[in-house]
Amino acid sequence: MAKKNTPVISNNACGCLIDDILEKRDDQGDRLCSASESDMEFFIDPDPEKISVDFYQRRRTDGLPIIPPTRERVDRFLNFSEYDPEDVQAVLPPKMGQATPEKIAINSVMAGCRPGFQPVLEHVIKAISHDKFNLAGVNATTHPISICTIINGPLSDELGLNSGAGCLGPSNMASATIGRSLRLCLINIAGAVPGVGDHATHGSPAKYSYCFSENEDETPWDPFRVEMGCKKEASTITVMAAEAPHNVNDHRSRTAEDLLDTIVHTAATAGCNNSHVPGEILVIMSPEHAETIRKDGWKKEDVKNYIHENGVLLGSLGDRGGRKLDDKWIIGGEVHITRSPSDVLLMVAGGPGRHTMISHGFGNGSLSITVPITLKDGSIPYSVEEFKKK
Repeated sequence: MAKKNTPVISNNACGCLIDDILEKRDDQGDRLCSASESDMEFFIDPDPEKISVDFYQRRRTDGLPIIPPTRERVDRFLNFSEYDPEDVQAVLPPKMGQATPEKIAINSVMAGCRPGFQPVLEHVIKAISHDKFNLAGVNATTHPISICTIINGPLSDELGLNSGAGCLGPSNMASATIGRSLRLCLINIAGAVPGVGDHATHGSPAKYSYCFSENEDETPWDPFRVEMGCKKEASTITVMAAEAPHNVNDHRSRTAEDLLDTIVHTAATAGCNNSHVPGEILVIMSPEHAETIRKDGWKKEDVKNYIHENGVLLGSLGDRGGRKLDDKWIIGGEVHITRSPSDVLLMVAGGPGRHTMISHGFGNGSLSITVPITLKDGSIPYSVEEFKKK
């Protein structure tokens, strides 16, 4: 019996049990795997529609059709990994599944990714495994929290992620499939199956895919990755436990202060996790809103300070969440939704229009992670081709 509080790691916990497809054994016959006599068949030349239904019935998909992860397809992805297929990149709760390049590639094929996305996805998986990200809590909560993935820098441009119009919506292959691959990895490696390892009361559309890039060409400030201490020539991964974005519609404000008042009044709402457990919020500002603030001479630090100082609500309204509001956060009968200005993750993205998007976080139950994308030797890659096996 495992000792109390000692995680039990399953070597076979890729979740989808697709290992058996990829490692065909003589005693396996035509069955999908050897775990059960009633397992479904897998055909050498799979019919995509049938495989999608089969995997769906096994609760190994997000409900959308998948691309069958054949050996040939998976190998094309592994060609962009510097690691051996079975090297453990991370251990993901609650199932404590071992995330290897092969298992990440399997789910990425299923999601519709391109092979060159593989090194980015490996970095995403390693980022969410950091202790302070608290993936166990993010997966287990009844809160409709998702994982927002922000990919910035030269590799984002090369892969074609969307930083402009509609960046949080459909139609961009890189943004959509990278976000979807992460969700499939959470289902099939971490075991975050709704109602089993994922206990969100309602879930969220953001759990399908929530991935975009900062619009660095139109930001009046240093890029977010530079603010986080990364080199300007580096590409970065940022992961944050975040709710689906909420719109801030302000077409009339012409001063920085008026515009930010609209933003903080939208953000400071009773019922969000930040109201009773102050923590991070994500502010995705359109270029037009950012330009309004720039014209008034406000720096990024000024904006973050203003949002923190003015993002408050009555303590009596904040103390209604799942956890009792700690008295230390109540000052003058009010509570700040952030602990400090550094809890405001501010970046510019999107296209024309005077809108800002707000994503509340998971209170202080999870902290965002920003890491540079590096080669195995720690050097900075300037193209995904540098990850490709020679």
